[in-house]
Amino acid sequence: MDTKTTKIAFVLILAVSALLFFTNLGGRDFWAPDEGDFAQIAKELDNDLIVPHLNGEAYGEKPPFFYYAVFACAKLFRWLPEEASMRLASSFAAIAIIVVFFLTLKARFGLTRTLYATAILGLTPLFYWQARYLQVDMVFSAALVAALLLFFQFMETGRKIWYYLFFICLALAFLTKGPLCVALAAPVVVLYCATERRWGALLNRHTFPGILLFIVIVLPWYLAVYAREGFPYLYENILRQNFLRFFDAWSHKRPFYYYFTTLPLDFFPWSLFLPLSLYAAVKGWKTDRWTRFFTLWFVWFFFFLSLSSGKISKYMLPALPALALIVSGTITDTRNTYNRIVFSVTAGVFAALGIGLLVYRTPLYGEFLPERIILGSLAICSGALIFVSMRLYRARAAFASIAVFMALAYMTGNISIYEKWNRYKSPKPMAQKIRALAGDTVPWVYYGSMRGVYVYYVGRFAVHVEEHDVAGLREVASRRKEFYILTRGRDVEEVTGALPGATVETQDRIGGTAMVLFKFKHGSGG
Repeated sequence: MDTKTTKIAFVLILAVSALLFFTNLGGRDFWAPDEGDFAQIAKELDNDLIVPHLNGEAYGEKPPFFYYAVFACAKLFRWLPEEASMRLASSFAAIAIIVVFFLTLKARFGLTRTLYATAILGLTPLFYWQARYLQVDMVFSAALVAALLLFFQFMETGRKIWYYLFFICLALAFLTKGPLCVALAAPVVVLYCATERRWGALLNRHTFPGILLFIVIVLPWYLAVYAREGFPYLYENILRQNFLRFFDAWSHKRPFYYYFTTLPLDFFPWSLFLPLSLYAAVKGWKTDRWTRFFTLWFVWFFFFLSLSSGKISKYMLPALPALALIVSGTITDTRNTYNRIVFSVTAGVFAALGIGLLVYRTPLYGEFLPERIILGSLAICSGALIFVSMRLYRARAAFASIAVFMALAYMTGNISIYEKWNRYKSPKPMAQKIRALAGDTVPWVYYGSMRGVYVYYVGRFAVHVEEHDVAGLREVASRRKEFYILTRGRDVEEVTGALPGATVETQDRIGGTAMVLFKFKHGSGG
């Protein structure tokens, strides 16, 4: 295909991506647990650009690059609502992945397969959602994915510029989420060179300068933060949050097979086509070295992340580009019986989903009825088009039907659903009640694992007492004659036991968690 066609395709991909990732980005509030934490940390960078802080306390869970990216977006786009400007870091990172992915694949796999792979990636539920969410994972994935794609380019062209850019992107990934990036990227690089029997690609005269460049980018912040906070901060940031968490996580402990249960939904509906695609990738292992690189990428990421004791589905985000490329190789092969069956199953799933949305318990959450009608109708139409396309052996038309439905469903969410969902997920109304009651002078206490979203929307630091620290509650009461205290419903008995006379001011259920606000004043009760 000619250059003009490629340019048109590239612009189209960018336009659709921009619509999906930017439309009404500030249409919902920050949701707990993570979004408000990161928003508050970025806000507190105004007070200290070296050491990230949350609620006035040094925060050592992650290196600073993501916070800097969020902070920069908030400043550059200050005319936008902060819910939009701060999420732009994730949105721009997603666009960056799309661009590098498209350009890298186009040079090796041709425009047609590149379009399939890029569409699959951008329309994957996990990728789409993280592109609109204030979390570290999309920015981390952008740096890590770019690093691997740049190394792939270096292996194919031999141009040293790609090799040095590989080290730069890897350093940015390190500054986003720490040593995890090296544990993920290095084995892929080494294994690919081993399968290619090209050790010279690693043992070249540019490797040592590249490592030095990596160190020069990474080391200054660690030296600066060590000078300010000392070894305990680095212990938390590097050892506890990476190595100790990998072997013995204190949260999100899941079994080895966890990602076998989450990836099919996070990569739906493309996951239905994955068995055939993986089979084809393994079958062509010796002859198709380009696909082999992406297969190694996915298999190692999946295996390594499964070894970790702590698992969250979003951790699989940087593996999605590899999966998208693998699936793109076989998804339009109508000669294969498996594909014809899977397309038919997908048509049935979409049709069933549409019917369910239109007829099942429609009074439930009645405010979403217009969206249910839209999505239900789209799903039924998409299912019918997929079925007809497969009867005519038109796999490309069936693929297009899936892609268009996914894009329109996401846009429906962007425009309408998430704003309405705020009613059930947003902590902002509770925070505004705290602000109205406490004003600028009466202290307020957060009892439990810190949720920065309340600090962010209250607009004042909280006195933080850790979960189950009843003695800490009593100590606060001994020093303050009056304060408000916010806690989860499950900890109410601890609060009333430690603070006799505390009275309930308001309560609400936020994202499935009951939250209760008490007022305590000496002499007001028992």
